[in-house]
Amino acid sequence: MKKTLLCICRLIPALTFIFSGIVKAIDPVGGAVKFEDYLVAFGMDALAPLALGLSIALASLEFLIGFFLLCKLYMRITSLAALIMTAFFTLLTLYIAIFNPVSDCGCFGDAIKLTNWETFGKNVILMAAVFFMFKFRNSYENRYTVLANATTAIIALVAIISFSVYNYRHLPVIDFRPYKTGTNIPAGMRIPEGAEQPEYETLFILEKDGVRQTFNVDNYPYDDESWVYVDSETKVIKEGYTPPLYNFSIFSAESGEEVHHELINTKGPVFLVISPDLAKISDTVAGRIGELAENARIKNISFHIVTASGNDAMENFDKANGLMLSYLQADETLLKTIIRSNPGLVLLYDGTVAGKWHYNDLPEVSILENPLSYALTQSISCRSRLIIWLCIAGVLLIPLIIFRSKTTK
Repeated sequence: MKKTLLCICRLIPALTFIFSGIVKAIDPVGGAVKFEDYLVAFGMDALAPLALGLSIALASLEFLIGFFLLCKLYMRITSLAALIMTAFFTLLTLYIAIFNPVSDCGCFGDAIKLTNWETFGKNVILMAAVFFMFKFRNSYENRYTVLANATTAIIALVAIISFSVYNYRHLPVIDFRPYKTGTNIPAGMRIPEGAEQPEYETLFILEKDGVRQTFNVDNYPYDDESWVYVDSETKVIKEGYTPPLYNFSIFSAESGEEVHHELINTKGPVFLVISPDLAKISDTVAGRIGELAENARIKNISFHIVTASGNDAMENFDKANGLMLSYLQADETLLKTIIRSNPGLVLLYDGTVAGKWHYNDLPEVSILENPLSYALTQSISCRSRLIIWLCIAGVLLIPLIIFRSKTTK
């Protein structure tokens, strides 16, 4: 019985840490955004430039703790690290659940969304398993040599950091966000017939004889004119159906009018260069964007830059790079959600996200000959490479994990 408990209490935190580390490593930019949210919420805005490094470090640490537990590497120090980390995040998520400084803890990135209370509950269960494992840490045996253990640890460290850096320098190998390739934006914005509607309650603050009191529509003192109106507020008492892409809003930089309906209802290709901050675009990348834009203009293909930067930044960017581009504006959070690259290129085709490219992987001008075919061919190629790498990882890691997981005193 004890042997079974030892195995379960090691595997639960091991798999949880590995999964959490991998999904964070898949999207290090998303992790950096979440770190920025935390830093702002706790009044540490000055540390925001460290967000990306902290994101990669956390993903690597979580993966290594899980991998070490799974392979029973350095169990004394690893179990202690797991205990400290789990205890810290249990207390942190309790605080977040009570005071709600951020709406999503981000413990599993965008792969699995949990409420703050669900996250705290998950950490309580994890804490119980980690505490049992830590208490009986000397019961776990590792029969491999020091060299074999060190080699395994170094390979795991290099692998997870390299994986994180790759996903930073390119797009995430798996896109967990709502604007992934294949998403039809008009369908994602639509509220289906019969969907549950939100319910609201309006409260009225009235004053009488220096005393203020709150009323709703049911107990409002309609017949007592001695009450003086002070203020009112409307609050949501029941959430209704929210479409997945409810916040997709893009505006003309010149007129301020909404243009997203026009973009997603255009038949054929529409290219959007997504840039939350134009100042961060290098001259080289700007040149490639300008080349694509000029050739798109010749072929009468819709091509726009969508940014959260202001009008002055647009004008400076255009003058500095000798461009004459069509500029649109959108919320910075929306743009960072659409694509994890500044800038990034998105191809819409009949309102569907047909392709996405990091600025390090911008397509050749030949994409304009047949945009949809180009995007689909590249998507199939990327998916094939991902499957090959997953197979290689499985062949290398699964036997290692099986052999290393056998021994318990």
